[in-house]
Amino acid sequence: MPPTSGCLLGTPFYLRMKLRPFDYLAILLSVAAVGAFSVFAYAGRGKSGDVVVIEASGQRWLYPLGQSRREEVHGPLGVTVVVIKDGKASVVDSPCPDKLCVHMAPVSKPGQWIACLPNRVFVRVRGDDGQKTDDTSY
Repeated sequence: MPPTSGCLLGTPFYLRMKLRPFDYLAILLSVAAVGAFSVFAYAGRGKSGDVVVIEASGQRWLYPLGQSRREEVHGPLGVTVVVIKDGKASVVDSPCPDKLCVHMAPVSKPGQWIACLPNRVFVRVRGDDGQKTDDTSY
């Protein structure tokens, strides 16, 4: 009879493996690389030269993204309230029936926008460097 004490024959391979010091180092470096790329990808929100462009009723207003303010914009249905705070712009109230613009995430990078179609209000972030955004992914 074969010996059964201390035998790992029925144990799956991944449970028999032991991690070595360089395995831990590889895991640590991988986590650090993902963290560094994440910081790089989300850095630069709300640069001082970026502006918020609000368009409604055939008029256009420009406001610095770095300056906190609350603006009431008049449209065909009523007043849409746009708030600029902490380098982000968002629509906090609007008379539209679905409130999709209110539920949209705040915008902070050039090329991002929020539109209230029923009230005909359009909010977008424009960068100061003159370059157009060619691609955005989430």
